[in-house]
Order: sequence, then structure tokens, then C-alpha cells
Amino acid sequence: MRQTLVAISALAWLGCGSELDELGSTTSAASGEVTIAFNADWSVQVQGPLEQGRRLNLVYATERADCRAQSRGSPAWTVTALYRWNDGEVSSTYAAGHNPDPTAGPAGIDLDRSGKLELWFQNTSVSGCNAWDSNFGRNYVFEVQPAVSARGPAWMGNVSYAIERQTCDGGVCPGAWRSLADGLTYSTWARQRAALRLAGFEVWLPGVTDLDNPNLWQQLDVQVRHRYVGESTFTEGYLDFDRRWGNNAHYAFDLRSVDPFEWPRGANLNTRADCPGFTVRADASGQYVEAQLEFYFIVNGAELRDANSQPFRATFQDYLGRYGLCF
Repeated sequence: MRQTLVAISALAWLGCGSELDELGSTTSAASGEVTIAFNADWSVQVQGPLEQGRRLNLVYATERADCRAQSRGSPAWTVTALYRWNDGEVSSTYAAGHNPDPTAGPAGIDLDRSGKLELWFQNTSVSGCNAWDSNFGRNYVFEVQPAVSARGPAWMGNVSYAIERQTCDGGVCPGAWRSLADGLTYSTWARQRAALRLAGFEVWLPGVTDLDNPNLWQQLDVQVRHRYVGESTFTEGYLDFDRRWGNNAHYAFDLRSVDPFEWPRGANLNTRADCPGFTVRADASGQYVEAQLEFYFIVNGAELRDANSQPFRATFQDYLGRYGLCF
């Protein structure tokens, strides 16, 4: 049953419309394209995420057009898509039938901004027929989201660490990740014996992390900021994608890369002037030297800190040795 097309003139010769080609699989969130199909049964189907920076493909069923005159066996009718952003100026593009510009590409709109996108259609023919498809004058309204790179995650958390000697398929074994809520201690055993020394977290952004997404590295800017207690500024670093955990992306970094006692640093201490610029102290036993690392994560500008909005902490230990001259 026709729901939206209002014929202005009955002068058109109504020929047989072609069947709408079936769409393939749902447009991938990582393909850079999204499709809106205006189907022959008057349904409207959105395939893919409507977000800034993508190309919107329009698929308009022939059966929706009342004005379908023919000339020498070819379509002598056109459907034009009219659209506007956020109640602004009206623009237009070809949608179906005869394309007045044969050099133009497939019907579509570049989603170069976000906000409200209104669409409606005008159907004309060489015989003078003029009809509208405008959702009973309300137009078809869609909400285009900001570009993924400009959007913060919907959720991030489950900050955890794994310091393990045993591995499973080269990675952390199931159940070996531990919560970082109470901090972690990176001991001499971790430095000498552990095969994996990682800290990481999960992030969720619908349409981005919940699928095998080859463009994840472009859509999520994932960083870590870290400093040792006693330093005034944080150092920037990027995190590597680990793997998908359900609908979330898990990111992790190697704690070895921020180990302040990595060999041979301690061996190079000969005078107090050689001591680190950050705070070091003896542990309670007096056998080890300690330094504390503060760190937090940033995803597309959104920060992940602990429950008190403070950086997470990791305590690094080494044998006291020559560090004794530093305090």
C-alpha cells in the first residue's frame, strides 16, 4: 500500500518498474559508506552507521515513482532527492531514473557534517508529470552522529594487569588478568622471570569496537599518560590494540617499557648526581628500592582514571644495591 507518494499529475504513462536489486550484506561500520534504501514496499531501511565523514548511498525503488514515461525504450523520468541539514538551505542530487548528468557518480550524499538530515523526493517526467515522496509532508528525518574520531567512548573501564610466566597461544591465559583498582607491584621476579608484564583496559563504542574492524586504529585514539612520583609532567604514549573482548576492544601496554629499574640503570649509579630525577625510597624490609608510577588513559579525548579521579599506580621494585646513596 502506498504511504507517502502524492501524484500531482496523472499525465504520465505508467510503464513496468524494474525490481529493486537486493542489497548485499549490511554495510560495514568500517567501510566508510552507509546506505538508506527506500524500498518498493514503502519501508525505509538504514544499513550502516549514520555518522559524519561517511558517504551516504541512496537506493530508491523504481516502484515508488508514479511518473515513469519512456522515450525510445529508455527512462524519460527522474527522481531527485532534495535534502537539507539542520533546517538550512535545500540542496539536491540525483536519486533514480534518468540521470541528467551521465558523468555523475552513484546517487548519494557526502555526510560532511552532523545533526539533522532531512530528505524528500521529487519525481518528474518528460510528459509533465510531477509527484512528491515526502512522508506526507513531514520529510524523512535522520540523525547523523559526529565523526567517530570526535566522539568519546560509550564506556571504558575494567583496568587490569597481568604479570605471568605462563602464556596461552603467546598471550595472557584466561582468568589471569587482575584488577588494578588497588594498584600493582612490579617486583624483581616480574623483571627476571615473567614472560608477560601488561596493563590494560576495555573500551566500548557501538559500531566501532563490536565488530572485526580494520580501521579501529583510525577511529580510536588510545593513549596513556605516565610519570613517576616526583616528576612534574606526564609523558605521552600510545597503546596497542590487544584483542576484542566481546563487544569491547581491549588495549594494553608492556610494563617493561616504563620500568625505571631496567638493567643497566642501577649499575650506572656512582654518585648522588647519578640518581634518578624522580622519587625513590627503600621498602619496609630495607632490601629493595621502590619508585611509583602514576598513569591514566585517554580515548578520543576522554580520560579514564581511578574511582577517585586520580591516576592509577604501579610500584616498581629492585634490589637496593647502589640506589641506597639516593636517599
